[in-house]
Amino acid sequence: MKRKVALLLTGIMLLSLTGCGNSENSESTQNPAQTTDSSTGSSASDDEYYYVNGKAPEEVTGNILFWSWDPNFFDMVEKMNDIYPNVTFDFVTVASADDYMQKLQAALTSGSEVPDILAMEINYVGRFYDMGITEDLEEHGIDKSLLIDYLAEIGTDDEGTFIGIPNTAAPGALFYRRDLAKKYLGTDDPDELAAMLSDWDSFIEVGQQIKEESDGTVNMLPGIDTLVQPLVNQSGLRWREDNKLLVEENFTDTIELMMKIKDADIDAGLDIWTPAWNASFAQGNVFCCPGSCWFQSYVIEPNDPEGAGNWGVTTVPGGSYNWGGIWWGMYNQSENKDAVAAWMKYELTKEGAQNKYDLIHFYPGVKAAYEDDYLNKPNEFFADENVTELYLKEIDQMTVLLPLADDALFYNSMTFFAQSLEGSASEIADKIEEDIISSNPQYTK
Repeated sequence: MKRKVALLLTGIMLLSLTGCGNSENSESTQNPAQTTDSSTGSSASDDEYYYVNGKAPEEVTGNILFWSWDPNFFDMVEKMNDIYPNVTFDFVTVASADDYMQKLQAALTSGSEVPDILAMEINYVGRFYDMGITEDLEEHGIDKSLLIDYLAEIGTDDEGTFIGIPNTAAPGALFYRRDLAKKYLGTDDPDELAAMLSDWDSFIEVGQQIKEESDGTVNMLPGIDTLVQPLVNQSGLRWREDNKLLVEENFTDTIELMMKIKDADIDAGLDIWTPAWNASFAQGNVFCCPGSCWFQSYVIEPNDPEGAGNWGVTTVPGGSYNWGGIWWGMYNQSENKDAVAAWMKYELTKEGAQNKYDLIHFYPGVKAAYEDDYLNKPNEFFADENVTELYLKEIDQMTVLLPLADDALFYNSMTFFAQSLEGSASEIADKIEEDIISSNPQYTK
């Protein structure tokens, strides 16, 4: 299912909130960042926006149980106490999104404690659509019109209920080493490189050029499985319709393209997320890697801490796409709903968006944040490139795949078989379908 995102941009600014929502409700839903006095602090208690179910900010109380596989999220909540001083958190760290889902399912089955805030990683959002444990956020005054359209759409289930706010926008991009670009291509300009890499055939040709001129020491990308997310999401196609699997029907061409890139011998043969894959970012033997805007803080900087100024960002051949993201929901049996709603309200302010960006360079899901200077200035890590302008362009042009239950199973299977690519494209597609069925017999070919 293809869904085009249609955000109206003026320069590099997204829609202001004054044009969003129902004008009759503008008094009660207005983001405080849009008022003449956009400060938070003590004046927030006088701002209607911060009221939760009729309670002033200082009247909102609760101790929120918050599970996360990323401790950075625990730091992000601290500043909300400037607005809501009587909301506290209990944090529990889990190993990964997969472990989170296992722990959550066990808690629901056993009747043990369930977190008040539900962490819905993109590959599991579709499962939350079906689980029946999420609260309707609009009933608590959480205004989805404050969000970039496609993020609000993903956070809305198949019945039209708004169940989650995004942790970040996640437009895809191509990250490249500037030193290698200058040495082997004669330029590190992102626009010139975008023209050189306008499609996947060009990508292969440039990769072969770099491989040849470096005497085989520099590969174009770390591994073929790194292409699964961009290629699947660029397609706009779904891997199933109801219980009928469509992998062979919809993704044989995708597998053939991965095989073509593999046959060109321009990848380093590194499996995604492994230590060797991570290490390649600093070693100078891989030219580029498709990723998402959050790669800066979660992938490139940690693995290449001396790399500031030596990285650039350009478009990925084949079109724009979303890669990753987490949506935060409210457990519908929570005893701290007012407190969770308060946290969500803060998250959707310009101040909340900037707090998150300052801590971890997450690009906000909040439209109005893109009016602020901190997002619209040169990024030092990327040699003073204004990457926000690129990300907004990607957001405006991307095809969005809405989540399905068991997306994690599909992407994990696609990634596993992309690491070997043994057999024909049709045979590999069949193996992926068999793998999915082995875990979920309700699916059929």
